[in-house]
Amino acid sequence: MANRTSAERRTAITEQPIASQLIRLTAPMLLALVSVMGLGVVDSYFVAFLGTVELAAIGFTAPVTAVITSVALGLGMAISSRTSRLIGENKSEQASRLISDGFLLTTVIAMLAVMALALTNNSIFAALGAKNDTLAFINGYMRIWLIGAPLIMLTQVASSTFRALGDTASAAKIAVVLTLLNMIFDPLFIFGFGPIPAMGVEGAAIATVAAVLIASGYALYRLYWVEAVLLLDRPRWAQLKTNLDSLIQIAVPAMLANAIVPIIATALTTVVAVLGTATVAGWGVAVRIELLMLMVVYALSSTLPMFIGQNLGAQKPDRVHQALTIAFRFVFVWQALLTLGAWAMADAITALFTDDPVVAQSIRLFLSIVPVSHGLAGAVILINVSMNVLGKPRWALYINLLRLCALTLPLALLGRHIAGFEGVLLGIALGHLLAFGIAILLLNRVLIEQGVPAIAFSRKHRIK
Repeated sequence: MANRTSAERRTAITEQPIASQLIRLTAPMLLALVSVMGLGVVDSYFVAFLGTVELAAIGFTAPVTAVITSVALGLGMAISSRTSRLIGENKSEQASRLISDGFLLTTVIAMLAVMALALTNNSIFAALGAKNDTLAFINGYMRIWLIGAPLIMLTQVASSTFRALGDTASAAKIAVVLTLLNMIFDPLFIFGFGPIPAMGVEGAAIATVAAVLIASGYALYRLYWVEAVLLLDRPRWAQLKTNLDSLIQIAVPAMLANAIVPIIATALTTVVAVLGTATVAGWGVAVRIELLMLMVVYALSSTLPMFIGQNLGAQKPDRVHQALTIAFRFVFVWQALLTLGAWAMADAITALFTDDPVVAQSIRLFLSIVPVSHGLAGAVILINVSMNVLGKPRWALYINLLRLCALTLPLALLGRHIAGFEGVLLGIALGHLLAFGIAILLLNRVLIEQGVPAIAFSRKHRIK
């Protein structure tokens, strides 16, 4: 792994100006996020031409495929967190061994997950409410998709590994290649072309597997031949056990933290549902706009832990402190600007989605209240991912539980009881405020334990 390229990246991350390095690392991840978001849209767009039942079948598969994604994200977070610190400590051989063992663990878990899903496929989707006509399409899709599931997980873990190495450009390329190939393969296999027969919903699954086969091949090629971090020699049991234990300690809380998010999102939709169909429609549009407004935060959250890890490993706590402070201040300013833009363009934004007055009013109300707290919500997201690399993965899980289960959901319910939809939105915003107050206290406690100065936002702590 100690080739010139990786050494130069390590030097840049641990020595060059912090703000410029964060920008350099995060910019490619914005492109990656756009590509990932487009992946699901592409499938739904082409399958919609087949009919409503076929589109519904794809919709039913989303929660199940999201579980696989959550597992892969948790494993990727574990590998990235541990690897970045080892790289910062200049322990290249140990980092390579950890990455290789992490890929072995991912492969084993992926195979077990595929077998479990294959055995329970009908029961799961029947429990989700799928009818017999839809189940036929679901089974056809999942039978093929499960073949590619291990490659999907390995590709996601490879992307996290590139980020740990400081090579966010390769991580972004994986996402872009995957989406572009899917856009090409979807119409070919769904509708047929030349010697390729039309395969309908099953064609969508074949397109995904074909795209991920190429993307994973590209990723594994670069990790093995270019970065030289994948080892094919037989691992020693003692080292393997140590690495697997350390990865699982981070991966399991990270998986649970990822899984909580869609569960609470569903629960919040249920909270809003009693207020009427039009309000739910407005809510559905608004939360998608919110996702776009927070995209820069999510991109930063994918690179900040690596930056923290490498500088902790290099024993540069002041750079960790400065990076966190710069990141928080940027998020506060950026989200404030987006909030002002949302206020100014609320009518124009709403007009893009609906001409129903009730739906439009729901969207405008959301944009007038919730984005005010997006800076705080973004900071909590950054604190959450930073806890993993700071060696407190369970605290990351606890912060997510606190933010979503103990604050956001109960306050939204209370707000609905007091003031209807406006109360729901105020409850969510208040939840963000309280979660930030608690999360920053916990973060400072962890930072002080590790010899990093606490985060403060007063003038006397201004970055030099």
